Amino acid sequence: MSESPHFLALVADFACLAQVDAILLAGSRAAGTADGHSDYDVYVYLNAPISTDVRQSITNKHCRYMELNNQFWETEDDGVLLDGIEVELIYRDFAFLEQELHPVVEQYQAKVGYSTCFWANLLASRILYDADGKAAQLQQRFNVAYPAPLQQAIVNKNFPLLTAQMPAYYYQLEKALKRQDRVSLNHRCTEFLASYFDILFAINALAHPGEKRMLEYAKQQCLIVPEGFVEDIEGLLSEISTAQPSLLAKVKLLVRELELVISAKTSLGLPTCYPFSQNN
Repeated sequence: MSESPHFLALVADFACLAQVDAILLAGSRAAGTADGHSDYDVYVYLNAPISTDVRQSITNKHCRYMELNNQFWETEDDGVLLDGIEVELIYRDFAFLEQELHPVVEQYQAKVGYSTCFWANLLASRILYDADGKAAQLQQRFNVAYPAPLQQAIVNKNFPLLTAQMPAYYYQLEKALKRQDRVSLNHRCTEFLASYFDILFAINALAHPGEKRMLEYAKQQCLIVPEGFVEDIEGLLSEISTAQPSLLAKVKLLVRELELVISAKTSLGLPTCYPFSQNN
């Protein structure tokens, strides 16, 4: 898919600024999987802040709508190009990115869900501008084979949170069902799936692609998968709306099948867990 002329002109104007070290395109437009709903996910790496006045003067030329300086997650400008395509400009520096990547990729520190998303984001990004080659250097530095210790760390961090120990999502869901707390049910199922997919991508040595189209990506890219995992996940999602105890059986099934593939099809060990249900 060719890029919008308005988008390319926007990038060119930002590339002229002395504060800009690099501009990277991420998301589906970088990966070549964009559809009619896809926006431009743009990461602008800075060596010094750009004033909102300067950003406004540039975006006014190429956008028909713009929200400047949104601060919900990172500093970003969110708008719509003159041709109607949405664009998201996220402002960072390379120190931020390195601080996210070094502990995970080089020190094997797992997170609770989405452990390797920043890594996937960098590797899949397309460099549009790179003043001193810093972006290319970072891509080269982190373009490494998936570390086995990181795979194990992600399993160790996330697997006990599925059903095994007191803070596990299973028990949180059980309480939410007793209270008929549908908001909590939705939230806890989302967190359960975040850890589930973190494990699934790790055992397949795939950097986590993010929260969009995870199931589709897993179907296409994962070679090691639990039997019937697509149907089981879709079954879990269907059960959320019913708020019935049968939801817990779906959770147990997903975890049991995941445990089987970890034990049978990988060299990874399962963490030592203390099943809370056996003590109560």
